[in-house]
Amino acid sequence: MKESKKYTVKERIIHYLKESKITQSEFCKRVGLSSGYIGAMRKSFQPDTINKIVIEFPDLDITWLLTGEGEMLKNGIAHEPDNGTTIGSGRVIPYYDAEVAAGTEYGMEMMQTAPVGVIEIGGLLKDSEFAMRVYGNSMVPNYPAGCVIGLRQYNEHFIEPGTVYVIETEENRFLKRLYYSKDKKAFRCMSDNHMKHENGPMEGEYFYPEFEIPFEDVRRLLRVTGVIKRNIL
Repeated sequence: MKESKKYTVKERIIHYLKESKITQSEFCKRVGLSSGYIGAMRKSFQPDTINKIVIEFPDLDITWLLTGEGEMLKNGIAHEPDNGTTIGSGRVIPYYDAEVAAGTEYGMEMMQTAPVGVIEIGGLLKDSEFAMRVYGNSMVPNYPAGCVIGLRQYNEHFIEPGTVYVIETEENRFLKRLYYSKDKKAFRCMSDNHMKHENGPMEGEYFYPEFEIPFEDVRRLLRVTGVIKRNIL
């Protein structure tokens, strides 16, 4: 399939199955989907299904399937069985090149996007469902700008105060250490970076002061499961 970036994930999986002479019902059964799933799908696969596809169809390049980049098949490279000496587990999660602001000065696009690739996480981010990139310096040194964080959907009705979450509103997506406000009607969003202005009209004030987000403004909470940092060259 040439110029596959013009095609949808649904069209690419149909093309792969046709070329591999695998029926849609067989594919769905092997990855735990209902028999009519492919015919009805509108977007991409869920993270758990992506992991099953990687395991069940090792010749399929998952990055090609999700993004259209590269080739459909993995160039015929055989994968050696795991003898217990490899670090990676073979499990992958989708990587979204979306913005997570460690700061308040960033305006961002909040529309849901398709993953731009996948990350093999091994045991490092084993509890993660997907990954995103961090912007800004308010969470230095623990989460510096440019690092990649592992995330999973947080569906509890309470938070663990002092734990790091990604908190989404309609306008922004913040990486912050969360606490409850005194009146228990909002989240207090606090930064790890405690630098203060040394001079000027804001002398003595924090570069990244805390702020509150009312519960009703929260669209989604994501638990940070781990971080991958890159050394500055």
